[in-house]
Amino acid sequence: MPSDHATQIKDFHAPQGQSSKTPEDRRNILLTTAHRETGAPRTTWVEFFLGEDRHILVVALPDGSRTRPDWYDDLLAEPQVTLENDAFTIEAHAVLLEEGERDAALDRAAELDPVLRRKRSLAPEPPPVVALNPLRGRPVGATWSSGLKLIHDAFRRELAVIRSELARPGSSLGAQLRINCLALCGGLGHHHRSEDDQLLPVVAQHHPELADTVRRLREEHAALDALLQQLQQVVGSADVDRTSVRTEVNRLTAAVEAHLDYEEAQLLPILDRLSAEQTGDDSA
Repeated sequence: MPSDHATQIKDFHAPQGQSSKTPEDRRNILLTTAHRETGAPRTTWVEFFLGEDRHILVVALPDGSRTRPDWYDDLLAEPQVTLENDAFTIEAHAVLLEEGERDAALDRAAELDPVLRRKRSLAPEPPPVVALNPLRGRPVGATWSSGLKLIHDAFRRELAVIRSELARPGSSLGAQLRINCLALCGGLGHHHRSEDDQLLPVVAQHHPELADTVRRLREEHAALDALLQQLQQVVGSADVDRTSVRTEVNRLTAAVEAHLDYEEAQLLPILDRLSAEQTGDDSA
């Protein structure tokens, strides 16, 4: 991986097949720390998993000849870091998990991730786990349309990752996969509520010719909410198996992808013009 700060960011956002970032079926994020000696930004991608509180957790596994990666030493000196995923840049505070929390988090993640399980077994001692607690964030997209597309693509990728996880060997669901499914439900539900409360009223006000589109999008949000509730109920069952969850996730995926495709076809062409109109209204 390139070590230059700007190059890392460019490489992370390159189209699939043109980047050296992690595979599409794994969760990864850009982590920028302050170099512990110079204070200069140091950016690299790291793989992450979700904690029970849905915070981002990263594992400081040995890095080549080093017992810990450079970013770990950096954040010990300065815990304020920057994260960037496909849709948001996030200022965060790094907190090292205590031994009990660390071991529980590693057990959950290793249960689902054979790569982490193998790396953990080769390490001479349990590797540190760091929680990256968000403080504030801003969209990566420069415009309303690009921002919405990035958010949609992030949900598409997360659905693909969860389907990949469900397809791995094993019959039981496991704690980490439960967390991943519930986090997806929470994220999608929040996104749709935000659109209902903020985006769609603006579209309806400024583009009355899209009244049928707005009505359909609201109806689809309600239908997707029912699917999300059904998935949450299935995931919450004590004796649920992966097959049952996979059925619900596949059903949700088909509905979400159809909804996102329709919304993009209808709204992306007008969002940037609408943004310019709103800016004009605000400055008037």
